[in-house]
Amino acid sequence: MTQDTGFFLTRRAISHRMFLLLYRLACICVTVSCFGFSAFGKEVAAGTRAEAEGMILGPEVESVRTTGYTEAGKGGALYVFSGTAIPQYQPRGEKMQDRPTSHYLVGKANGQDRRYYLLAEERPDVLQFGAKPEPGFDNTQSFNDALAYGKGAFVPRGRYEIQGTILAREDATVLYGTGPGGNNTGGSELFFGPGEGDCIQFGDGVNQLRWGKLSRLTIDAKARTGGNAIFAFFNFQLVIEELRINNPYNGIRLFRGLGFMIRDVVMSRIRAGDGTADGPTEIGYGIKFGGAPELYEMGTSNKVKRDTHVLYVENLSFGSAKLETDPTNWTVGLWCTENAASVNGATLKNQNVRYGVYISRAKNVDPSDRLMVPEGYRMVPATWTDSAGTKGPARKTYAYGSKEYPVEPGTVPNLNGRFQDLTLFYLGGDYLGGEYVYNDEGSGVAIYNPHFMRSYQGNCVYMGPESKDMSIYGGQVIGAYKNGLEMNGKRWHISGVQIYRPSLDGKNREAHKGKYSAIKVGATSVGGDVINCKIGNEPPGSPNRGGSTARFGIDIAAGAKGTWYHGNRFDGCLEANVNNEAGEQTQAGTNRMGAAGD
Repeated sequence: MTQDTGFFLTRRAISHRMFLLLYRLACICVTVSCFGFSAFGKEVAAGTRAEAEGMILGPEVESVRTTGYTEAGKGGALYVFSGTAIPQYQPRGEKMQDRPTSHYLVGKANGQDRRYYLLAEERPDVLQFGAKPEPGFDNTQSFNDALAYGKGAFVPRGRYEIQGTILAREDATVLYGTGPGGNNTGGSELFFGPGEGDCIQFGDGVNQLRWGKLSRLTIDAKARTGGNAIFAFFNFQLVIEELRINNPYNGIRLFRGLGFMIRDVVMSRIRAGDGTADGPTEIGYGIKFGGAPELYEMGTSNKVKRDTHVLYVENLSFGSAKLETDPTNWTVGLWCTENAASVNGATLKNQNVRYGVYISRAKNVDPSDRLMVPEGYRMVPATWTDSAGTKGPARKTYAYGSKEYPVEPGTVPNLNGRFQDLTLFYLGGDYLGGEYVYNDEGSGVAIYNPHFMRSYQGNCVYMGPESKDMSIYGGQVIGAYKNGLEMNGKRWHISGVQIYRPSLDGKNREAHKGKYSAIKVGATSVGGDVINCKIGNEPPGSPNRGGSTARFGIDIAAGAKGTWYHGNRFDGCLEANVNNEAGEQTQAGTNRMGAAGD
């Protein structure tokens, strides 16, 4: 009985498998028929695409198989018969259109008529297009041919030398490898030869490039003397992740686009950036994030609402080629300017960069930047008109719709095109470097719970006189070279921050003792709040309590307007917990005042 039952179940299992096999074969036949050819049609073989292109294919041929694309045996490619008309496809969000010629093979039938065959592989690897991970071989053309195919390419493990610029010009382009490698662990590594051009460029600055992705690679630009490791030039929803970028002249530039995501990137030895202790002659950057000019509608003179230029960054590490204590080092980890509207979820780890984050308008740092003027608009000189209607010389102004701002339809004022505010900046993470945040002229800047801030060249956070609407929530500020936080702008708020010891480390504390304060409120400050902070020194009994070097807990300069502090705990500030030179413009709530002194 047991044997009969077992035999019956075995037969039933076999029958079931046979049914599934027949069902799958039927599905394959139906699917194949939908593509326009029979499952039993004739297939011919060729070594390469070029060889297949030279064939005369009779009408009975319904598929072509090559053993390679550029070179026989390198990444085989199957060509499936499509028809006698150029095959079409429908990119996301667009109408049906002819496929690029790189997508299909053109074969001749009967010596006269053309027949078109679709390439079955949507995302080939670069070896199919002639790439060679060999010393001395320039892979520029091979990579660009693979990307021109239309859907991106895979980079197998190896070291590829590239003398030119890799260009991504098709929507949904993905260039990805096996991993960034490093420490002799292998990976997909791109080494760029001498020159001043960008290493990799997504977009042409004219046509918006959508849904691109760059992933799991090493990019080494040691031989370059100019350009960016990556330049995103008018992109929509670009993802850059899991990269190791070594020796870039500049790192990643994001210009004119909507929706960027950068995560898990290690960038070392940023080389651009030069100057003196007093100021830069050049600024190098890990990431530079910028936008485009405001536009006015033709015919109505109404200002056109621009897109929000959103950047999400997570788990980034920057390092420059110079030491953080070198006064000529003017490199920036994350530089936000030119209509950068939102930076969300940033986690930064910085070593050896002058500024972890630099927030500005472009006028101070990069006046040679090209402005993007869309079709239908033209650049005009900015002018102003006095009350009598007399036009005067150009002025920089941000009051849209005012008499000082030209509202001529279809124009972009040349002075105001790049001088817009930054808004909505959210930042968290650890920082150990030159200066954490330098807010030159940004507005709407919020820093959330940075775990640890320590600086080697200035204040941990600096807010300039032209900045406004800045908030700092949580985190620790320990060991600023100057003041912990220096606030000089309008409408700022500090809440729940622990601010201790303006000094570098133990050996420098005596030299810094009593020179700088935990919070410095400048004479140009308007409307600042300091709420629920721990200021001056670790509480008595803390392990390794090293003694405060803070001159004042809060130092408020004469001229500052509307400063309010409440619910704070002060301890160990050397001269006084609060130094108020602004008189009645400073108001105190309930604060716990510990003893002043070391």
